[in-house]
Formats: sequence, C-alpha cells, structure tokens
Amino acid sequence: MSQNTHTGVSNNRRPVSQANSKERVAHTTKVLEFLAQRAKADESK
Repeated sequence: MSQNTHTGVSNNRRPVSQANSKERVAHTTKVLEFLAQRAKADESK
C-alpha cells in the first residue's frame, strides 16, 4: 500500500474519486429530498 492516506488529522481519509462526483451529489440530493418528504408526511399524521 503505497498511498499514505492516514497522515495528519483529516476529516475525509478516503481518496475522493472526481469521476462520479456529480452522480454522487445528485444522488445525495435526491436522498435528502426524500427524507424531507417523509418527515413532512410523518408530521401531518
């Protein structure tokens, strides 16, 4: 393992792949929107 990714105090130790960053951001946004909708549905009961 030549990559030394565990040096220092970093908040994200995994090397980030920039190739699928847009898909990841879009997916995270969809998940958060879904959770917000569920929260509203629970409140209205």
